Amino acid sequence: MLLHNDVRRDVFPGLRFDVPEASDGDTPMTHLEDRLERFETLTAECELIAKLATDSSKREFYLKLGEQYRQLAVDIRQAIATTAAA
Repeated sequence: MLLHNDVRRDVFPGLRFDVPEASDGDTPMTHLEDRLERFETLTAECELIAKLATDSSKREFYLKLGEQYRQLAVDIRQAIATTAAA
């Protein structure tokens, strides 16, 4: 992936995707696992909202948003696997 061609920065401009240094017992792995749990929760919430939406445009929006969160969760799982393998 190109360093400056990351669509996640466009979709989620306020989120940081770097791995912070560990402090006060908070390891980078714990941080990644926390992010993974959060993205999985957001995915499930978006899917539920889409399922309950009566407006088709809102349903489509939440389905797309949920897919973005799902992809972020996949990326985090890969980062966890890479970190664990190192």
